[in-house]
Amino acid sequence: MIRKGKYTKRVTPVQKAKREAKRRFRWWHNLSLKKKILLVATPILAFLIITPLATYLYFARDISNQERLMNRNNTGIVLYASNGTDEIYSSGRAKHRELVPLTQISDFTEKALIASEDKNFYKHDGFSIGSMLGAVYGNFVAGGASYGGSTLTQQLAKNTLLTADKSYLRKFQELSIAIAIERTYSKDEILAMYLNSVYYGENSFGIADASQAYFGISPDKLNLAQSAMLIGLLPAPSAYSPISGNIEYAKERQNTVLTRMVNNGFITEAEKEAAKAVELAYQPAKSPNDDSRAPHFTEMVLNELYKKYGEEKVTRSGYQVTTTLDLGMQDQLQTAVTNNMRTIEANGGSNASGVAIDPASGEIRALVGSVSWDQEQFGKVNMVTTPRQPGSSFKPLYYAQALADGKITPATIIQDKKTDFGGGFSPNNADRRFRGDVTVRNALNWSLNIPAVKVMQKVGVSESVETAKRMGLTTVDTKNDYGLSLALGTAEVPLLEMTNAYAAFANGGEQYATTTVKNIQSKYNDKVFASKETAKQVISEQAAFLISDILSDNGSRSSVFGGSLNVTDAKTRAIKKAAVKTGTTDDSKDAWTIGYAPQLAVGVWVGNNDNTAMANGGAIMAGPIWRNSMGTMLAGQQTSFPTVPGVVQRDVCGNGALADASIEGKTRKEYFLSSNLPTGTCSVKPQQQEEQKKDQDEEVDEPEDTTSASTTTSLTTGCFE
Repeated sequence: MIRKGKYTKRVTPVQKAKREAKRRFRWWHNLSLKKKILLVATPILAFLIITPLATYLYFARDISNQERLMNRNNTGIVLYASNGTDEIYSSGRAKHRELVPLTQISDFTEKALIASEDKNFYKHDGFSIGSMLGAVYGNFVAGGASYGGSTLTQQLAKNTLLTADKSYLRKFQELSIAIAIERTYSKDEILAMYLNSVYYGENSFGIADASQAYFGISPDKLNLAQSAMLIGLLPAPSAYSPISGNIEYAKERQNTVLTRMVNNGFITEAEKEAAKAVELAYQPAKSPNDDSRAPHFTEMVLNELYKKYGEEKVTRSGYQVTTTLDLGMQDQLQTAVTNNMRTIEANGGSNASGVAIDPASGEIRALVGSVSWDQEQFGKVNMVTTPRQPGSSFKPLYYAQALADGKITPATIIQDKKTDFGGGFSPNNADRRFRGDVTVRNALNWSLNIPAVKVMQKVGVSESVETAKRMGLTTVDTKNDYGLSLALGTAEVPLLEMTNAYAAFANGGEQYATTTVKNIQSKYNDKVFASKETAKQVISEQAAFLISDILSDNGSRSSVFGGSLNVTDAKTRAIKKAAVKTGTTDDSKDAWTIGYAPQLAVGVWVGNNDNTAMANGGAIMAGPIWRNSMGTMLAGQQTSFPTVPGVVQRDVCGNGALADASIEGKTRKEYFLSSNLPTGTCSVKPQQQEEQKKDQDEEVDEPEDTTSASTTTSLTTGCFE
């Protein structure tokens, strides 16, 4: 029986923590209400006082200077080659714009802006409490609905001085700067600065640029329909542009502006309908890449920059971008494409693309998206990034996985004969011939389909898909039921990703993500970005070496392709070591050649954008482009693949078994994983050597004869007598 007073209650960890917290904050509970309020309010008041003051002091010089406040000069963008000096593309650089006063801007434009963006512009002091409360309601009460909370003055501060960050601190800074601007300038001056500095798209900063870019007129001549269209672009100029964006979106935005003008008493309903009925004529579209030395590459870089930073920020900040492009290689690749077009067209093709990647960094050194940017039908389509069926160029990916897993070796024998793999899938080889027993080395180099499907059976379709995805093929989907036909390259993939998968082989199985930009500086030479790419191991180093050794075996490949894929050094005229694989789809709709050396991976696609069949495939259509590009780009460089730890070389017989000697014509040398040597053996020692050994053995075994020659003769004679 437990007596009263002797019982001790067990304290749980949670109760113990609560007691500890209560003990630590006992001082807070002992404070009076007045002191508690003071402790909470003091840092808040300090923030509210210090932040505007610090913000004003930091931006005081910008606020007091109209040109710095508008931040509209020296805008644009320039792209440099990888050496940082050769210019690839430039737009809007070093352009000085004069401020256009309100007296030289159409009244329709001013009214459209106020009605659409800030109807109380002439009534507030830089901010609108009602609009701010509406924005708060939209963000927190209505679940993120879009409510505008910024006045034109706040937008001027945000667009020209502040970042696009949506934090509370930036919003408070925006409010502080807006109040300072209102104290420094008149309303008309603020309105003029806004109209002269805002971005309208089509590389246009300010109303003078915009009216010229869209309509070819000065801003004082803009009518109601044109004004409503230009002001309607402001929320998203690139998307709403009637020239390069979506014309339907542009019309919707124009109608929104006209409706707001009616609602705010600036125009009548009849004037709105009349403006909507006006058929606007726009200036001809001018691609920003028309003057670029690498238009598809330029387009890729610009799209990446706009996606990451926003078009207005990129352009307004005057970005100076050092890209990864090597102009020498770009010219060599373009020349190789152009020079092979006669052959391509003679065989029913019309387009070609190519890309060169540095395996040690993932940097794109050259890129030709289509044979000509100016080709009317398909010139603007970048076939380097457009998914197409790769055909047999897909085979090295799962072959490499099979080698890595020890399921095959380069010497493994696979039977090439007519085979039904089930479900009616019974593929043929390209030449409709079957070759019986072949090694993995020859099967891959000869691009035989039956052995390829058998290798995928060993790896498994799902594991092959995972390998492809791990090696960067984003369009290969684990949800798709490809079946064994995947072995023949039926999944559509972009040339860029396929080439970078081969680049991983060239780099010992380590792969970098492809990149186009090395570094970025603003117009004030502030550092914006510097590339810091890291590699990941996507296939084992040993498998990468084995697949490279197979694909660079000119002797093995010559049985089918002759010397058509041998790379000749442009300087020394010697045959270079280079790995290569072709790919051809059904009816030769797509022709591929992808290959590499340790320093460079180059991929080429040839075909028709509309999938029309051609008369020939990879080796004839794409091969010469690849071969000539590699020969010039790597001229004078050593391109052998160094051996790696974990790989050994052994002598083997024709059946893939380990030989007991090295005999020319009877054995060959082959590479293996040191952990996956053939279990079978074969004897190829010379017959003469065997006979000599046998004789030596017999001499040792025979008993010694002690009878003299004369005695032997005498005995024999006597017997016959």
